[in-house]
Amino acid sequence: MAALDGLRGIAAVVVLLHHAMYTNPDFPGAPGSGTAPTGSAMWWISYTPLKLFTAGVESVVVFFVLSGLVVTLPVIRHRDFDWVAYFPRRAVRLLVPVMASVVLAAVWVMAIPQRSTQPDGTWLSNSSTPNFGWEYILKAWDLLGGDGQINNPLWSLRWELIFSLALPVFAVAALAVRKWWIGGLAAACALTYLGVHADSGAMTYLPAFFVGAVIAVRLEAVRNVAERINTHWYRHPLWAGLTVGSLLLLIAPWLVGPNVGEIPELEPALKGLVPLAAAGLVVSALGWKPLRAVLETRPIQFSGTISFSLYLVHVPILIFSTYLFAD
Repeated sequence: MAALDGLRGIAAVVVLLHHAMYTNPDFPGAPGSGTAPTGSAMWWISYTPLKLFTAGVESVVVFFVLSGLVVTLPVIRHRDFDWVAYFPRRAVRLLVPVMASVVLAAVWVMAIPQRSTQPDGTWLSNSSTPNFGWEYILKAWDLLGGDGQINNPLWSLRWELIFSLALPVFAVAALAVRKWWIGGLAAACALTYLGVHADSGAMTYLPAFFVGAVIAVRLEAVRNVAERINTHWYRHPLWAGLTVGSLLLLIAPWLVGPNVGEIPELEPALKGLVPLAAAGLVVSALGWKPLRAVLETRPIQFSGTISFSLYLVHVPILIFSTYLFAD
């Protein structure tokens, strides 16, 4: 499934571009926020399909769906799956790179004073650490209850760790809806909607892992359907429609425009569909041969190879560079 590595790599690059744009105080971090005038360059970047290049939070949801698929798959394939070996191995896989990235982040924070001249509340001001102390390292290492101030992408690793620890529950739940997978996906979207509405991180993000787990238990069926589709003349229009539709659904809250929040329930409803959009991209990457060929090219595969490292280290370096080259 090399194409999925490529998809992960593209998502990592999008997250990097998202944070790079965030150094501009006019960049809206959420639909309706920011100060970009209608018709300005920042407006075009944020509220048109160009948003795909900076859809950072949405790309993290793609990460979560991919993790749900890849981590659940061995459990489904091997009845004698070694749970005793899995938990320490998975913990090392997540925590060692995280701890190393935090140490590197501390180096970047100490290398130059981080005193933002931007207004309070901007991403750069909130992500800067003007008064660094060793306790920031310990807080960042604590993924479950700590504070990733010096390396804020670590917020997503909290959900990765919780999913990894709860993998037996996710696997059993995915197997339970194997025949009723449409209902399982609908339930995941409903929970995501409720999570966004209630501002609950667990309900907003953990359903995405479940969506990936459902794909894992249905993977052979997905491949069989893809093979049948690929024997018909309409295969390319169908796959292109799924891919484009999934991409647009991924950023649907942005495409509505900066006034999306004025329409009751619309924004949380659209955000509730983001895991489904991510699932559509995963299925397209697996089934559409031209897309798979693109995702398996050497540059994109390289981005997939370094995606986890890039995700963990890019923000501290970006903030350091912003202060280094400030006027």
